[in-house]
Amino acid sequence: MSSNAKNIRPGTHLEPLDAIDERLLAALVADARISNKQLAELVGIAPSTALMRTRALSERGIVQGFEAKLSLSAIGRSVQALVAVRLRAHDRDQIDRFTARVPHLPAVLSTFHTSGSVDYLLHIAVASTEDLRDWVLDNLATDPVVGHTETTLVFDHIQGNHGPLPD
Repeated sequence: MSSNAKNIRPGTHLEPLDAIDERLLAALVADARISNKQLAELVGIAPSTALMRTRALSERGIVQGFEAKLSLSAIGRSVQALVAVRLRAHDRDQIDRFTARVPHLPAVLSTFHTSGSVDYLLHIAVASTEDLRDWVLDNLATDPVVGHTETTLVFDHIQGNHGPLPD
């Protein structure tokens, strides 16, 4: 990824997506492991064009990476929770301290900085409810920056659409 792409804020693009870009993105969202040849055939363009346009989408910061999606239960992390966190104070030092540490803890899947009654919403996955309790106690309840937490168990996580929105 180019240094320019790293500085692009999500949701801002230097140039609009065209129909080919949208078809490439839809195909990659459906199957990130698709071969370039299959991608080109699916979109109806030459393989060299598919490769060039996919690279350009990455350089523009639209495609941010490719990753393996794991079954959390298969790797021993079957208990998921959403943990709402309210900080004690809203100053830059406390926000920076929290965001420098907590999102990088091994149990954390996602961190959302939010507005409203809570400051952060953490999506975490651990092996058991005992591990969940211990994680909250060890990583949040004892943190002097954290004022309040509320934990909600996740029964099922149903993925939404990660590609461009249809017209």
